Amino acid sequence: MKVILVRHAETEWNERGIIQGHTDSTLTGRGLRETSALLAALAASDYGVDCVYASPLGRAWQMGQRLAERFRCSLTAEPALKEQAFGQFEGMSSELLIRNHPNDANALFELDAEYCPPGGESLAHASQRVMHFLHSLEATSHHQTVCIVSHGHVSQGVIAILKEGVADNFPRYAQPNASYSVFDLINEKCIAVRWGIATHLLQLA
Repeated sequence: MKVILVRHAETEWNERGIIQGHTDSTLTGRGLRETSALLAALAASDYGVDCVYASPLGRAWQMGQRLAERFRCSLTAEPALKEQAFGQFEGMSSELLIRNHPNDANALFELDAEYCPPGGESLAHASQRVMHFLHSLEATSHHQTVCIVSHGHVSQGVIAILKEGVADNFPRYAQPNASYSVFDLINEKCIAVRWGIATHLLQLA
């Protein structure tokens, strides 16, 4: 099964550097342009998407809707694809978190996939729930190519697991807004990962 893992487009909180997690914010004008650029890039590729699964959070769901319309396929909401829950840090700017809680910020964004923010969940846990969904999908789905719409931080953990077996080195696997990664899942093993593809966004710079 081929999987195309997409991150949602830019939101107002992305632009302002505010931590989102399970909280939502609306797409920016650039986010709308990013969505169009991603759709054009995937339509021009050889990928024939059979179905789309998306996080039910609004910013990802909107991307899922556009992808399903483009490929004329089904769209299913999947809670397992939600972003990592950042608990008490949601709604706080990254700058404020770094200034007031530097150790927590470093653990959360750079150092420790096992770190759990107050009232939230660890990246390791969030990434594993996505992995469990992918393995379940591979075992039950008859589709050849599926598109998964999720979020930036949890996608970093997922790609780290697919590439290295653990989420520890998540910071190296950046996932820009409206970027995508492509990999094959065969018998729960990942083959030929291409991650963080964002060349279609260069025209927007």
